[in-house]
Amino acid sequence: MRYITFVIPRIDDERCSNGEYATDPAVEGEAIHYINLLDDGTGVALYQLRGDLEQSTEVLEADPEVLSVERSEASEGLVYLHFRANALMTDLLSIFRRYEIVVDWPMEYTDQGGLRVTMIGEDEKIREVITEIPDGIQITLEGIGEYHPDMRQLASLLTDRQQELLELAIDEGYYEIPRRATLSDLADRVNISAGTIGEHLRKIETKVIMEFV
Repeated sequence: MRYITFVIPRIDDERCSNGEYATDPAVEGEAIHYINLLDDGTGVALYQLRGDLEQSTEVLEADPEVLSVERSEASEGLVYLHFRANALMTDLLSIFRRYEIVVDWPMEYTDQGGLRVTMIGEDEKIREVITEIPDGIQITLEGIGEYHPDMRQLASLLTDRQQELLELAIDEGYYEIPRRATLSDLADRVNISAGTIGEHLRKIETKVIMEFV
């Protein structure tokens, strides 16, 4: 069983919703725990938000594309949405329904507003899904390989600072072949020395490697 992780960048597409929540800074997404299309063309989702949750809820409720909003009392920042699915979202979610693949929830938002998605399935099915991604969406590949159920648990091994630096290195292309960013490039982004960020990444890599040894 294989996995592939990629990032869908923030999308400005005529098929996207024009709702306020798409651009309003009051609504800051952290993750999507679940999203699905219903037979009537609407969708439901569990979103994890951060920031001013009361203001976020007001913005969502005011959006004409959002049919209902319900905040969870048991989990801070978790909201249930019932919404009218725009064409682009319908295209993407329909792909997941047509092929025998599984989404490894949650989908996570990057600092740049992109959406990180991990899919699990057979190699052939994963390749078919990738070829079906709508034109105009240039995904960024972050990882591919044999899937391990405890992969997400690796994040719990890292401090918040280490997770931030690892995400920066991935987002900037430090781990791509060939590399799109150097240690100096990363250091400039966080105002620390290249040697310091290099030491941080070596510690992160050691933790991850030792988990599998």
